[in-house]
Amino acid sequence: MKMKQTNRHDVSARCSKHAFTLIELLVVIAIIAILAAMLLPALARAKLKATQAACLSNQKQLGLALVMYAGDFDDKIVPYSNGSTWSGGGFWNLPNGMSDTTFGSAIGGLSAENAEKYVSDVIRTNNPLFGYAPNPKVYHCPGDLRYRLTPGTAPTVGWAFDSYGKCQVLAGDPMSSFWGIGSAYTKLGVVRSPALTFAFLEQGDWRGFNDGTWQQNWSAASHDFSSWGDPPAMYHGNVSTLSFADGHAEAHKWKNGLLVSAGKKVASGIAVTSFTGPTAGDPDHDYVYNGYRFPGW
Repeated sequence: MKMKQTNRHDVSARCSKHAFTLIELLVVIAIIAILAAMLLPALARAKLKATQAACLSNQKQLGLALVMYAGDFDDKIVPYSNGSTWSGGGFWNLPNGMSDTTFGSAIGGLSAENAEKYVSDVIRTNNPLFGYAPNPKVYHCPGDLRYRLTPGTAPTVGWAFDSYGKCQVLAGDPMSSFWGIGSAYTKLGVVRSPALTFAFLEQGDWRGFNDGTWQQNWSAASHDFSSWGDPPAMYHGNVSTLSFADGHAEAHKWKNGLLVSAGKKVASGIAVTSFTGPTAGDPDHDYVYNGYRFPGW
C-alpha cells in the first residue's frame, strides 16, 4: 500500500494555526503583570491584618496575665522591677548585675538567631508574668521585624525581640514624680477606670529591648503632656494594639502624621527618645491622654 506523502509546508501551516504569536504572548504577560500589581497591595494589607490579629491575641494574653497575677498576689500589679536595677518592658527583669547598656552589649555580640534565644531565655526565667503567659512568642509581635536586624552594640542596638511595654501608670518606674505624674498605681483594685487605662502597648526601644515602661512627660501645671515621651510602635502600618487594666485588648489606628512618623521609626529600630506630637483636640492626642490614667489624673 502506497503511503501518502505529507508536505512539510502543510504541517507547518496546520501547527501555526494553534501557536501563539509573539504579540499575543506579550499581551498575556502584560495582563498578568497588571493583575499582579493590583493584587500585591491587597496581599500586603492582608498580611498586616494577620499580624495585627496575632498581636491582638498576644495583648489579650498579657492583659489577662496582669489580672491573674494580681489575683494571686494580694491585688498587686506586676512590679516594674523585682529587686533588680533594670527592667525589660516594665515587667520582666534583666539578669542579675546587668544594666541596660551591658545587656545591650551582650545582645550586640550575638547573631540575630542567638540574640533571640538569649532574650527568650531571660523572658522565661526573669518574668513574673511568664507563669500566666508561658510562651516567649507572646511577648513578640509577629509584625515586629527588628529581630531580623543584625544586633549592634549599646547604646544603639536596633535589634529587638520583645515588642511590648507596660504603661508607666501601672506599677511603673519607682522614681518619685516620674516625668510629672507622681505615683503610679500599685494595686489593680484601686484603678478607677480599668477599662480605659492602658496596661500594655507596642513599644520600640533603641537598646535592643524595651527598657522600662511606656511613659509620657506630664505637666502638673497644664494637666497635659509637657512633651511626648515614648511613641507607640506601629508594626501593622499605622495601627497599634493595646491592652487595658481590665484585661481587654483593642487595636487603634493612628492618623496624626507626627505620631505615625515617630511610631514607624521606632518600629524599624531607629531611636526616638522624644518627638513633637499632636496637641489637645487631636483625636490621637486625646486617645493617649484618656488612656494614660495615673492616680490624680
